Amino acid sequence: MLINFWTDPLLRRQHEISFSYRQSAEYTRGLYEHLTPDFPVFPLSLPAKNWPLKNFHYLPAVVSRIIRFMFRLITNIPFLMFDIVILTRLLRQIAPDLVHLNNGGYPAARSARAAAIAARFAGVKKVVMVVNNLAVRYTGPDRWFDFPIDRLVVRATDRFVTGSQAAAHQLQEVLALKSDQVQSIHNGIRSRALTESVAQARRRLGVDVRFDGVVIGVVALMEPRKGHRVLLEALTILLEQNPLITQKLVVWLEGDGPLRGELESFVRLKKLSAVVHFIGKEKNVVDMMNALDILVLPSIESEDFPNVTLEAMALGKTVIASALAGTPEQIVQGETGILVEPGNAEALAKALSRLIEQPEWSKCLGAKGRERFFKMFTADIAVKNYIDLYHSLKEGVK
Repeated sequence: MLINFWTDPLLRRQHEISFSYRQSAEYTRGLYEHLTPDFPVFPLSLPAKNWPLKNFHYLPAVVSRIIRFMFRLITNIPFLMFDIVILTRLLRQIAPDLVHLNNGGYPAARSARAAAIAARFAGVKKVVMVVNNLAVRYTGPDRWFDFPIDRLVVRATDRFVTGSQAAAHQLQEVLALKSDQVQSIHNGIRSRALTESVAQARRRLGVDVRFDGVVIGVVALMEPRKGHRVLLEALTILLEQNPLITQKLVVWLEGDGPLRGELESFVRLKKLSAVVHFIGKEKNVVDMMNALDILVLPSIESEDFPNVTLEAMALGKTVIASALAGTPEQIVQGETGILVEPGNAEALAKALSRLIEQPEWSKCLGAKGRERFFKMFTADIAVKNYIDLYHSLKEGVK
């Protein structure tokens, strides 16, 4: 969403903006790959996470957990205070009327929470924090440490914003927020330019021009939460029911990640290689997505309001997604796409089978999904909603 703010003409006419971030070579490279900022940018030398996230493999698990616990206990507050000092100094220099914090889930980045507290020290009038995933509950020591900090963040933040109603409800429950302190604004995206036709993309990715079957794809990092394994199990079910389906089915798995080797082994073991193809990371992924008939997002957890489903809808592609958090707010079941129970390979196989057997219905779902996208999920709509929020905060409207 950030790039949508930076490039929106209405917002830029009404507001002067600046951008600050925790400096890293990777983030800086990604920032300048996407645009050349024509506004002030402040990269900040803030420490990264200061405690091990996993147990040390060379120590007994209990000892490793104790070390991690003590390390975080000792370092958490000093690192947070350092962030607050640096951010307070910057915000006093900039003197903004409003600070918009773009966070991951909650708690996510320590720097985002520090910025909310620093904004109050710097005399900033209004603070908005965007939470882009489901808030983590206080279910273990890693979150217990955060409780007093979270209370400061809640007091410092005028409005928390989430991409979905589901995420808003969970954030309100976790942080014990007042009803007027949290709201949902659906994310929006700008359609990316295509550089290939459907025929060109399919030919490049190894599909014969005479192929008249169904092309299915997944665009997701290959990690457990994205549920690639569920799709492969669903394909196994389909092939057991109808071995000839291999003649009218192609499945592309785009991207890479820690599970790729395991997924490739599963494909070989289940004899899915004639159907499933690992195509790596696409340079312009929308070319690949435009060549699909069906996009599948089989996530099993930690999903909120995924952009990939919106991009597929914008292209008029049929979408099957797990019914997690915000996806039911994107997709109207049986009208603009299909929702399935997370982790349920049989339900996913049934949905795929129905779409393969009824291609006209599948195309109808895609067409209606495209209509819904342009009605609700464009970048212009999302940014306008944020502008309205800024104005309401400035005017003191609850």
